[in-house]
Amino acid sequence: MTMTMINNIIATCALMGIVLGEVTAFSSQHHGARTGAAKTSRLMMSSSSSQSRRDILSNVAAVGLSALVLDPSKAVAFNFKPGPPTAQSAANKAAESYQGVYSDPNHPEGYRVIMASGKGATMTLSDGVEKDAPEGTEEKTYKNIPVAIKEGSNELSFDFSFKGGPKGVVGILSNDKQSITFPDGNMWKKNANEYDGIYKDPKYPNGYRIIRKFKSTKTITEVNNTGNPKDSKFIMGKLGSLVSIPTTAFTFYDYTGKETCTDKLCRSCEVVCKDEVVGQFSLQESNTVFSYGTITFPDKTIWTRI
Repeated sequence: MTMTMINNIIATCALMGIVLGEVTAFSSQHHGARTGAAKTSRLMMSSSSSQSRRDILSNVAAVGLSALVLDPSKAVAFNFKPGPPTAQSAANKAAESYQGVYSDPNHPEGYRVIMASGKGATMTLSDGVEKDAPEGTEEKTYKNIPVAIKEGSNELSFDFSFKGGPKGVVGILSNDKQSITFPDGNMWKKNANEYDGIYKDPKYPNGYRIIRKFKSTKTITEVNNTGNPKDSKFIMGKLGSLVSIPTTAFTFYDYTGKETCTDKLCRSCEVVCKDEVVGQFSLQESNTVFSYGTITFPDKTIWTRI
């Protein structure tokens, strides 16, 4: 066992000890113990006496889990070994193609979406707005750019003349279908944000959902039910943290078109009404509940990335 592993374990135990100490103090106060330690506990807990035992225990679990899995690279050190991939996850991963949302290091604020169309593909491209661009600069988006697919090979041919570039530029799709490399050495990476990509909804076989990063944890999703770009609508969303585990909540706003109102939490509280739906995004191949490359919704609808 390395010193790094030992230090991580000691830090985790110390952190758990601190939080568990708060639980003990709470318990002493609650039962009215008269010892000096209990009096000290009451003083320490006076600022948070309204917090319930359940809240504190929940915090213990959350802090403990975060301490253990905050850095995914420590999973090996702590012998957290995932099980074998499920059949559905393996099938989902094998079915992924060149289609997806790509990032170009030469244009970090932009994106490229490549999607199959007929015998070839089409691309939507935006270079974004550079951070040092003058205020008010608008993003330019180019749509329906044809991409030729050479059958039986990993070659994709691009025509960049629409923005003053060359024609017939051949990009090579990597064997794992996660990147495209060009003759000048530039490489586009697919689904660089892990959650982004093109998804299929079984309810709308001709449609698609294109998810990409907007800002920070905020996302933008193109929802299309027919396959005709004119029928697309764009909705905002928010992704939970992928730091601890590769399965997290994914919230979509204004998706259903219907607002759901919550019950009042108190007499003077206002009723909160909002249109949002929360799905569960998964990149865990061994998860038997949520398969790899999927977003599962409460109504059991599953979007699968292609």
